[in-house]
Amino acid sequence: MYLITHNGERSHVVALRPTISGATLRFEQTGRTPLANVVSNQLVTLTWAPCDEKYTHEHARYSVVADGVAMVDGEAIIVTVTNAVLHRPA
Repeated sequence: MYLITHNGERSHVVALRPTISGATLRFEQTGRTPLANVVSNQLVTLTWAPCDEKYTHEHARYSVVADGVAMVDGEAIIVTVTNAVLHRPA
């Protein structure tokens, strides 16, 4: 999964594996830049690439794009998803 943060001037993308609980995701070991970006701008974007190369279910070819509100919790970032869409390949 990719966590995309923004500081008002530039976006920063980092590939991470969160712990998921409902609509809340916890990202550990994000690095300094995402932590600093979330302090200045709580709005983030998450993306997931298609999950199943064999297309064994109807949405396997779709990516997921989600918006969320983030907060810093020590060295972790907690994201609450506010909106998400399936994005089909062109």
